[in-house]
Amino acid sequence: MLGRSWRLFGGSLRSFSSVVASSADLIALIKEGQADVALDFLEDDSSPRPDDWDTTDAYGSTALTLASRGGHLALCRAILPHVPPSVLNQANMFGSTALMCASASGHGEICRTLLAAGADVNVKTRYGSTALSKAAEAGHASIVDQLLARGADASPNVMGKTPWDLAAEKGHAILPPSPQLDSTPIDRVEVDDEVVEVLLARVTRILSATHVECQLPDGEAVVVTKPDTVMVPVNGQVELGRMEEEGGATYHFNGVVSRHRQPKQRCLHPRRSYDKKCVDCPER
Repeated sequence: MLGRSWRLFGGSLRSFSSVVASSADLIALIKEGQADVALDFLEDDSSPRPDDWDTTDAYGSTALTLASRGGHLALCRAILPHVPPSVLNQANMFGSTALMCASASGHGEICRTLLAAGADVNVKTRYGSTALSKAAEAGHASIVDQLLARGADASPNVMGKTPWDLAAEKGHAILPPSPQLDSTPIDRVEVDDEVVEVLLARVTRILSATHVECQLPDGEAVVVTKPDTVMVPVNGQVELGRMEEEGGATYHFNGVVSRHRQPKQRCLHPRRSYDKKCVDCPER
């Protein structure tokens, strides 16, 4: 246990741990709710600088990880110049890095700072969780956008769930980025002496059981009629047929473009009784 003492910082008397010579001492301060005191020591040129930044608490979290999870932006900025890339991306016993913890906790500016320092956006836990999936599941849309802009991988986790699936399960309206559609028709067919171009479009709104609004590759929105038995998701891709007529082009619904979905993996906790299995367990 660190001893308590007092010291003058910036004209005010502050409580602090009597010895702050290692990362373990900084970790103790952060966990005691005294991140500001830890920051004072790092900013004080007369104080010693820890050199064991890979030191962790009992759960494998470094001082940087704890500061990131706690939302201590200034402390993160003070720590970052001293840590090597291995510590920047060091995972705790749960597989979470500083970036993952900041993403899950909604600390967007800390995420931006960690990414600027070189944090790996695509580190995965053993279950396939990433900073992106954690941000989406927690409903932090702005962080999701930030991570995607940095090249975050939106692949499914080991349970076959994408970040968008996880967000939807928690009631968050976070949708995948709009697919970039090729403006070149994927086919041309002749129907009753008329040439019909086949192209892809993105569903933007469900208007009724038989009508959907679609966005064409050039950005134009059109309404097409579909069979009421065909289900189409918002942001899903559909195939349309375009025919040039006297009054302009007309569009016909051809079908939904199927998207491959990774099959569910084996149960990760086979010894649990059925009623104690996770809600997303493939055996439920």
